[in-house]
Amino acid sequence: MPIAIVSAGRIAVAGTLLGLAAWGMTAYPLPLWPLATALSAYALALWRWPVIFLVVVPAVLPSLDFGLWTGWTSVNEADFFLLVTLALLVLRTPLRAADVMPKGLALATVVTFAAVISCGTIVGLASPLGYTGESGNPFLRPDNALRLAKGLGEALVLFPFLRQRNRAYGDASVWLGCGIAAGLLAVTLEVLVERALFTGILDFHTDYRVAGPFSSMHVGGGHIGAYVALALPFTFALGLVPRRRLLPLLATGVALGGAYTLAVTFARTGYAAGLAGVMVTGLGLLPARWRRGGSARLLAIAPIVLVLVAMAVAASSGVMRQRLAIAATDLLTRELNWREGWSVRDPELSTSLFGMGLGTYQRAMLSRAATNRPTDFGLSADGGGTFVWVRVETPFYLGQKVTLPPTGSVHLTLRFRANSPKAPLAYSLCDKVLLYADNCQSGQILPRAPGTWESVAAMLPVANLGAGYGLIHRPVELALFGPAIGTTIGIRDVTLTDDAGESLLANGDFAHGLDRWLFTDDSHVSWRILNQYLMLLFETGVIGLAAYLGLAGLAVAGGITTAFRGGSHEAPMGAAVAGSVISFLISGLFDNVLEAPRVATLFHLICLLGLLMWERNTRV
Repeated sequence: MPIAIVSAGRIAVAGTLLGLAAWGMTAYPLPLWPLATALSAYALALWRWPVIFLVVVPAVLPSLDFGLWTGWTSVNEADFFLLVTLALLVLRTPLRAADVMPKGLALATVVTFAAVISCGTIVGLASPLGYTGESGNPFLRPDNALRLAKGLGEALVLFPFLRQRNRAYGDASVWLGCGIAAGLLAVTLEVLVERALFTGILDFHTDYRVAGPFSSMHVGGGHIGAYVALALPFTFALGLVPRRRLLPLLATGVALGGAYTLAVTFARTGYAAGLAGVMVTGLGLLPARWRRGGSARLLAIAPIVLVLVAMAVAASSGVMRQRLAIAATDLLTRELNWREGWSVRDPELSTSLFGMGLGTYQRAMLSRAATNRPTDFGLSADGGGTFVWVRVETPFYLGQKVTLPPTGSVHLTLRFRANSPKAPLAYSLCDKVLLYADNCQSGQILPRAPGTWESVAAMLPVANLGAGYGLIHRPVELALFGPAIGTTIGIRDVTLTDDAGESLLANGDFAHGLDRWLFTDDSHVSWRILNQYLMLLFETGVIGLAAYLGLAGLAVAGGITTAFRGGSHEAPMGAAVAGSVISFLISGLFDNVLEAPRVATLFHLICLLGLLMWERNTRV
């Protein structure tokens, strides 16, 4: 093929990707210049040093998330970095045919899993189950299938460039490990800020579980714990990569921070996953290090000891003792959730084999479940403009982060419509990151004339709200909600002003859809089966579950073979891959961890790295 045609094709692909990024950024609801500046600086650095994508992408995936402020749930800031990454790499580092896909069993595994997810996506998009055509809830729309498929898709398009770097230099795993450690460091810093603002860094007795930068937990989920358990093995392995003088010191510091972050999640499954992942990593390193003797043996054992100590300290806290005491009760709750979730599934053989389709579980619950149906909401318009309606089935809140004046009061006005005299509208102004509210100022209004629009006005004092240190303050959220289950309310023309009349709220007329508004829900069992394997069976069937386990199993095998047979710098990373994947498999025992696209992207990228190791180790 002529070089000119190839070059034109690469330019067209890169231009399309950059055009998508620019188009998405025009709709970005926050001030654009910080994100645009960061992307521009990254693009310049990437053009000069293409390898840095292996550091930046796994660093921004977990840590760069302003969903609490944008209200976006399907697209986030990391997606812009991925688009820029792909565009620049297509131009800067053209691929060879051998870079695109692995060979042998690794190829069959990738193709099978990709085909399963593609079919599940098509079925999920086409399924009319539970969708009325008007929902604005991203979990109750057919395009939720695309959100769930995004994790694998992003990993697959990055995989050829990872293979290319490894073919040319053989160090892709180390660079990727550095990026994962950088992401864990950033998440740890964000968690430290959250803890400092809400509980105190060393307070292990207040019942406060961190969310960090994981806005995907707005309907529950243990995403932060699963992520930390996934990342920890790489921090320990980096400390054992030879001829990198600073890495041991840096990796030890990041590992300590990661252990702290995992501890303050107070997540029992996260503890088990983190401990198992680090133990597998340590044991994978042990044979090679044991032969070297001396300090090398201590370095191999140290990860296990470190995490054991961190988990022991956390488990001794009052919060964790209480959570361990109710473990049996929580298990019964999960078993009920498993049975209830399974009961809304179609009984046909085709469903058992291929599943109901990606993103159909919540719609099945809404249309078929007797209890724990998810709340639906959306936007409608009439002669008075746009309004949001909410069909209340769960403890559901529609909230926006706001910046308050230091003193005085704020003034809330809105119009609402209820379908019943027993359908009140409630409002609150609270210190809140995601899961816990504090210092709330709240109120509730019963409708005087159901079926008609009624005006509401309230004054809320701001004393003690938004406290902090210097430039860092507690985030404050205005939330609107309907406390009466089974009712429907409409909300429009929301304003929040200070005593001087200055507006503190964005998009109160919903002219820009639900930008800046993020919904949260306290009924976590309404949105998922609390088991990754049952969720995969539900949405992708037996074939999908088998393909997932095949991908993970081969990745673990690739990591283990590299740990035992790889070179001096490859062996630690092979052990990390094995430990990381196993930790994620354990995280899935009591949660649907693949529902968070950013975590899923990182997990699939690690699995693909394991497949690359398998391919290299089994090559004749």
